[in-house]
Amino acid sequence: MPRIDIAPTKSNLRKVKADLEFAYEGFELLNQKREILVIEIVKTIKSIKEAEEKLNKNLEELYAGYRAAAVDSGAEVIALKSFSESVIYKVNTAWTKLMGIAVPDHTVETETPGLNTPLFRTRASYDMLRECSAPVLKVVVDYASLAKKVFLLSAELKKVQRRVNALEKIFIPAREETKKYISDRLEEMEREEIFIKKLIGRRSS
Repeated sequence: MPRIDIAPTKSNLRKVKADLEFAYEGFELLNQKREILVIEIVKTIKSIKEAEEKLNKNLEELYAGYRAAAVDSGAEVIALKSFSESVIYKVNTAWTKLMGIAVPDHTVETETPGLNTPLFRTRASYDMLRECSAPVLKVVVDYASLAKKVFLLSAELKKVQRRVNALEKIFIPAREETKKYISDRLEEMEREEIFIKKLIGRRSS
């Protein structure tokens, strides 16, 4: 690693040592942040898998309910009836801070403003279908929030990794090499100065 091109002086040596101390502290903190991010990503991915399983189960129940309602009332009647449904959806967003990153957590609430006028004669299977459809949206929103969290944490992890690599492979080695060069050069200059003083002392005696 090439050293920094600066004069071999004591003041520059102090500056390089201070830079190195700061760099090693930053390197340690970034390493800790990287570990925490990795742990959090792994935990979130586990939650995503659980959400996927829950979503698949809810979808299976929804499709089963649809098939039963379609058999009872007909697919066309079910489709037309669904258009008359009046539902209010409210999405809430809560923000949490994780290692300096703002992570959104979305939840959804549904509200039926009133009883729908029955345009078509439907049976109990249609009401069961409506009950099956309610949890699906909530799981989808939960899944989307978790996926967004993983995306944000992964992007931050890449930034941290780049900084760790820059410190480990460029910044620190260059200053370590510079510190060694300045220290060696100052020792050499000190020896030369001592030698010159002794030489002058011999000549003056």
